[in-house]
Amino acid sequence: MFRSVIIFILSLASLPAQPIIAPSNLFRDPKFVRDFVGSYGFLSDVEPKVSADEQAALGRIRELFDQSKFREAEAELAAFIKETEKPTDPKKVPAEISPAMVFVLGNLYFQADRPDEARRAFLEAIRRFPRFRRAHTNLAYLYISQNKTDEAMPMLQKAIELGENSARVYGLLGYCHLLKKNAVAAENAYRQAYLLDASSRDWKLGLAQALMAQEKYPEAANLIGTLIEENPNDKQLWLQQTNAYLAMERKDEAIVNLEALRLKGIADEANLNLLGNLHMDRNEPQIALLAYLAAMDKSTTLDVQRALKSARILNDYGFPDKAEQFIARIRVKTGDKLPPADLTALLLAEVRVAQAKGETDRTGALLNQLVELNPADGEVLLELARHKDLLSRDEAGESKRTALVAEARTNYQLAARIESVAYPAHLALGQMLVRERRYAEALTHLQTALNLKKSESLEQYLSRVRRAADRLEDREKK
Repeated sequence: MFRSVIIFILSLASLPAQPIIAPSNLFRDPKFVRDFVGSYGFLSDVEPKVSADEQAALGRIRELFDQSKFREAEAELAAFIKETEKPTDPKKVPAEISPAMVFVLGNLYFQADRPDEARRAFLEAIRRFPRFRRAHTNLAYLYISQNKTDEAMPMLQKAIELGENSARVYGLLGYCHLLKKNAVAAENAYRQAYLLDASSRDWKLGLAQALMAQEKYPEAANLIGTLIEENPNDKQLWLQQTNAYLAMERKDEAIVNLEALRLKGIADEANLNLLGNLHMDRNEPQIALLAYLAAMDKSTTLDVQRALKSARILNDYGFPDKAEQFIARIRVKTGDKLPPADLTALLLAEVRVAQAKGETDRTGALLNQLVELNPADGEVLLELARHKDLLSRDEAGESKRTALVAEARTNYQLAARIESVAYPAHLALGQMLVRERRYAEALTHLQTALNLKKSESLEQYLSRVRRAADRLEDREKK
């Protein structure tokens, strides 16, 4: 069970957190642009009235829309507004333009990729007619296109308050809520969008993400499954569903997803490392090794530290031969170009593999290289101390054994001064001193280790050592 927990933690670390996926870019959809620009069939109560002259002008503009002549439409509208407000015919009385015409002008500005002018036009239309539903809606679309979701949300909410009930508005409101981590509100908005347009990938995916945010993993996984059937080469969908499976401890199904990505050729380095971790959890080191090697091959610039984590997993769970093969491939891939930090980490990995295989001489040789390369490194000092400690246990000669214990103690003490390895250094030194029956000295280091990391088993061990120290003290007094 403990092993599975460790693998699961490593697995989560291997899979990057999936970002919230934005709806597809509606503003590149020709149909949407046409609807957006041509949305001027004004409704009573929530949209301003237009005069007969304005209606006639809008008819001419619509004809230009239908021919995709947006520049000409803008010129026609600008000329009409100018002539209405400042007529060239002295017999005509200047008139105020309907907010509807300002709104249409904003749509045309947006189409022409002039968002600042479009925003000002929409705001002006709303100022002149505060209940202008489509102006609120289209201004929200504009803000969404600029990733200004904080500004878009109140516009979307006002549009709905004014009676807007399109799937697009509810879906984009769900997206805004999801970004603000309002998962329940996002779910409700996406459900409404899904109800109105059940065929939309965007709203189904948004709903799945809202469910994931609330840890409703079974429903999210099932919903994403329908999306995968419709979009089998969409990598993000496979990874979203994999996240859901891992959260439910359904690791076999997560493996199937990652294997599918591998077979499709779209799994990246992180995906393949996760796949290797999950195969290790199933006690399949050879398949895990193949996944780790495939991950290495995927990398253009090898992340040595990340690759060595995979080697550590292989070694820690009892497969040092596989770890050794993997480290050999790292050496081939990196050649002689490793920076000191990466070379230190690689040599330390080789030390642990040699220790696991019981290769004492090789362990010593590797540690000598490390001492020469990085003598003040905490991990190096700790492994050197452990090596001397281990040698002392098998040494028959008392003088040599005492020297080895002294060397181990010195290196443990040096390592204990370095925060990153202070806990294991104090713990190992305390345990060595217990074996040497130097209980009083051991207590100091064991207590320090306990202060650094609380542990019930260590507390119990410390109590036993304290009793042993008391008994030894009593015997010496007698």
